[in-house]
Amino acid sequence: MQRRQWMGTWGALSASLWLSACAGLPGGSASAPAPLDPARVAQAREGLADNDGWAAAQGGTWGGADARPEHVFTVRTRAELVRALGLGGSAPASTPKIVQIAAMIDLMTDDAGRPLSEADFRDPAFSWEAYLQAYAPATWGKNKPEGPQEAARARSAQRQAAQVIVKVPSNTTVIGVTADAGFKNGGLMVENAENVVIRHLRFEDAYDLFPEWDPKDGPDGNWNSEYDTLALRGASQVWVDHNTFSDGARPDAREPVWFGRQVQHHDGLLDITLASTNVTVSWNHFKAHDKTNLVGGSDSLKTDDGKLKVTFHHNWWDGVGQRTPRVRWGEVHVYNNLYTVPATVAPDDIRYGYSIGVGVNSRIVSQANAWEVPDSVPAPQLVKLWKGETFTDSGSTRNGQPVDLFAALQAANPSAKLSRDVGWTPYLMALPVESAASAAARVRAGAGAGR
Repeated sequence: MQRRQWMGTWGALSASLWLSACAGLPGGSASAPAPLDPARVAQAREGLADNDGWAAAQGGTWGGADARPEHVFTVRTRAELVRALGLGGSAPASTPKIVQIAAMIDLMTDDAGRPLSEADFRDPAFSWEAYLQAYAPATWGKNKPEGPQEAARARSAQRQAAQVIVKVPSNTTVIGVTADAGFKNGGLMVENAENVVIRHLRFEDAYDLFPEWDPKDGPDGNWNSEYDTLALRGASQVWVDHNTFSDGARPDAREPVWFGRQVQHHDGLLDITLASTNVTVSWNHFKAHDKTNLVGGSDSLKTDDGKLKVTFHHNWWDGVGQRTPRVRWGEVHVYNNLYTVPATVAPDDIRYGYSIGVGVNSRIVSQANAWEVPDSVPAPQLVKLWKGETFTDSGSTRNGQPVDLFAALQAANPSAKLSRDVGWTPYLMALPVESAASAAARVRAGAGAGR
C-alpha cells in the first residue's frame, strides 16, 4: 500500500462546505438532519498520524480521506449505511468513501425501519424448549451438539448475522458526526479489507439471540455467542480511534442459567483475528463487558504467525472482565492505557478476571500502563499465562505504585520458563511513552466517542 497524505485532493474544502454538501448526497435521510459536529466532519478527512502504532507501517492508514465529494455520505439508518458502504452499486466498493454516522443506528431494523425480533430470524424447526431438552448434559453428555435442533439453531443464527453484522470494505472511513452516533443491536466487520478508519462511534449490544451450547468449553461447558461489536478478520491497515464500546442495556449478568451456566449473548467488543495485521487501537473506552479484546483466535492457527501486529495505546478498560487484550501469535504493543476495576460489584456488574493474556507465541510489550484496582486484586492477577513464553513490561503502576508485571507473572507460574526477550522493539509511536500517571489522567479525560 502506497503512502498518501491524510489531506487528499478534496481535503482543502472547508468543514462548512462539507456540512452543506453532505446533507444532499445519495443515502442521506429525508427527515430534517440532526446538527452535525463541524469538528468531527473535518476529522473525516484525517488519516493516521505518522508513526502512530502498527497501522502506520507499510504506508500508513488513511481510510477514505481521498474520497470525492459524491462519495461522502451522511447516514441515519441501517438501509442508508448499507447503501453508502456499497456506493449504491455506482462504483467498486473499494472506491475511497467517507460514511458519516449521524444517529444511533439500530441494526435490528429492516429497510423500512421496522424493528425486528427473534421471531423474524427463528427457523420454523427451532425452539429453545426443544433445544434444551435435546442437549441436556445429563442425557446428551459432553458430545458436540448435532442433529435437527442444533441445525435449526445454526440456521436461525445465520439469518440474524446477515442482518446485524455489516461489512466495511477497503478504503473507507466510518466516523460519528453527532453526539449519539453509533450502532446498537449488531456490529461492524472488516473482513479481508484494508485501509479502514473507524472513529467517534458508540458500539452497543451486539446481542446474539441464538447462542450455542458447547459442553467441552471448560470443565462444565459454556454458552458461546458469535457477534462482536467490531470484528477485524483478515484485515490490515486499520485505525480504531475514540470509540465507546459496551453491552448497552442488556448485560449478560441478567440472563438465566441453563445447564448450570449463565447464558452468554455477547462475544467480544473488538476482536482482531484471522491474520489481521497493522492495526492501531487508540483512545477508546471499553466498559462493562467480559471478553473484551481478543488478538488471535486459535492456538493452532499458524497462519497468524508474522501477522497480528497491533498497537493499543491510551485506551480505558473500565469495569471489564478479561482479554484487555488476550494475545496469541502477535507482536502487540500495549502502552499508556488505563485499567479500572470497581471496588464494589453490583449484581449486574462484570466480575474481574485478569487484564493482559499471554497466549501461544505472543510477543507483548507492555509499557507505562496504569491499574486502579481494589486491594483484593493482587499484581499476579493483572496478567495471565495462556501457554505463552515471553512477555515484558516496564513503567506500569498498580494504584500509583510501580509494579513488576513480569515478576508477578513468573511468581504466579513458578514452573513456567518465561523470558523478557520478546524478540522485537516497538518503534512506531507518534509521541514518546509518557508516565503511567500522566497517561491515566489524559485517558480518563479524553478516551471515548466524541472526546
